[in-house]
Amino acid sequence: MTPFELLQVLAAGSETGMLFARTTQGHQVRIGIAAGQIVHVSYAMRRGGEALSRLAGAQAVSASFTRGLVAERHDDLPPQDLLLQMLATILGSGLASLAPPTGPNTVPTRAEGPTTTRQHTDVGATTRPHGDVGVTTRTRAAEDTRRSAAVGQLRRLMVDYVGPIGGLLVDQEMEAGFHTWTELVDRLAREVSPDAEVQAFRIAALRLLR
Repeated sequence: MTPFELLQVLAAGSETGMLFARTTQGHQVRIGIAAGQIVHVSYAMRRGGEALSRLAGAQAVSASFTRGLVAERHDDLPPQDLLLQMLATILGSGLASLAPPTGPNTVPTRAEGPTTTRQHTDVGATTRPHGDVGVTTRTRAAEDTRRSAAVGQLRRLMVDYVGPIGGLLVDQEMEAGFHTWTELVDRLAREVSPDAEVQAFRIAALRLLR
């Protein structure tokens, strides 16, 4: 289904959560839905009516939905029927999927880059005495704990730069999958504005994820 068809399904089902749609420009349209009603629209650091104006000419290429409360509501959105007409043009192309529920402790399952070192350690462990297995397990647990803590810090950093939606942006990009932390940070950096702050965000984020 297209992103707009997914939006219609969510509205008809009185769903609550955030619809994330990626545009041909590589940015995200974020649409908050509360009990089937659109209450939030943000795009390229614009919110509400300003975001809709900025979206003129944009086209979606993909979208997914994450259930959960909408942190920020916008009072300057047009009536629902008119809003849907405007979004139909933007979301009428591309492919959309209904993502499973995610939580604040979501860990990427396709993050091949950051797990490479640990994978080599595990392979080596198969040739070691049984007494080393416990050490390898503890090392793995420590790395998982460190990574979870780093992701939590990344969420907070994203909130500092883009506002309350920052944590959801991190979760959505992690759910989409990535190969290296640098790739993840580069995708998140597209949502940071003004441009003068992008490099500072990228440096801070990569420092957290080392």
